[in-house]
Amino acid sequence: MDYAIFEISGRQYLIKPGQTIEVDRISEDVKTLNIDKVLLVSNGKKIEIGKPYLKTTLNFEVVGNVRKPKVRVATYKAKANYRRVIGQKREMTRIKLADDKKSVKKA
Repeated sequence: MDYAIFEISGRQYLIKPGQTIEVDRISEDVKTLNIDKVLLVSNGKKIEIGKPYLKTTLNFEVVGNVRKPKVRVATYKAKANYRRVIGQKREMTRIKLADDKKSVKKA
């Protein structure tokens, strides 16, 4: 497999073998993750496209959870003496495609 496009939590991601990506937070107790919402898989010159999904499963290993740096947003209203600063720290989960031979399974 050269690369694959899959969907998790309503978002689409492109992944290549050996690559680690960050997705929205997944539960702490999960060590492996099987994704069946695979949109596209590329094997060299052969590309499989789902309508909307393929009958393929991608296997991932959960590397760990991470908190991103705080994003601060400041708002104010002119001439009204109103200022407000809000922010958030996004919680993400790092996942890695499992070993190449185990990573893609056809259903």
